[in-house]
Amino acid sequence: METVKQPSGGPWVAIDCGAIPEGLPESELFGYQKGAFTGAFSMKIGKFEAAKDGTLLMDEISNLPVSSQGKILRTLQEKKICRLGSTKPLNVDIRLLVACNKDLKTVVESGVFREDLFYRLNEFTISVPPLRERKKDIPYLAKRFLDITNIALHKSVKGFSESALRALLAYSWPGNVRQFRSIIRRAVLLADDLITDKHLEIHQDSSFNRLTTSLIQKMRWEEQSLKTIVKKRSEALEREIILSAIEYTGGNKAQAARLLQIDYKTIHTKIKKLAIS
Repeated sequence: METVKQPSGGPWVAIDCGAIPEGLPESELFGYQKGAFTGAFSMKIGKFEAAKDGTLLMDEISNLPVSSQGKILRTLQEKKICRLGSTKPLNVDIRLLVACNKDLKTVVESGVFREDLFYRLNEFTISVPPLRERKKDIPYLAKRFLDITNIALHKSVKGFSESALRALLAYSWPGNVRQFRSIIRRAVLLADDLITDKHLEIHQDSSFNRLTTSLIQKMRWEEQSLKTIVKKRSEALEREIILSAIEYTGGNKAQAARLLQIDYKTIHTKIKKLAIS
């Protein structure tokens, strides 16, 4: 749990819903009384109670089990919780923020997120475009992450070469800002003075271009319409990209879906349609 004081004096509490151990979301969110279950040797305060009169951020809320979503909805409506093993309600007036790396409305349509909770949370939405759609932010973020990493690693790397900045701007960043930060950190570890494109080691886009070129070279120029040719080659390219993402994540289709920024149901549908084994 991360807690800092807000200007208003209330606490700021953050929890990653994707990191909650299976079967434990309710004890993490609402806490429990001593003896509530086997292993509950002492009372524990949950995240809602810890954020009382402050703010609770629930990151990756789409990973929360449906069984727990109803209790969150009731908590928001009544502004009360009960610790596991207790019947005594506790007042918890909080500001709730949620974050998700998917379109939550699409997750609702797939049946893994409650529609009533979605509309309860959807009072005000801030959509942050992926990094590849706001490349003007890349120079600022690169400098920011460089400064942070220099302090953390006790280094004094001065900046980026022109070739490094060109490489950062040309890359598509499938892993978004988290991947960007990791790439900068690794580059700082490798560099002594300036970070060059050799320190970045990002070659996915060139691989993508090679794949596209290869598909074009394999085309059989028969009497086909442009529309038919493009459709066939698009499906072949889509298949290779999905297969590459699955291999990159070690066969984890959920991670591959997040990497490609599609939902879990969609990647399963495409795997079946494109005959990916």
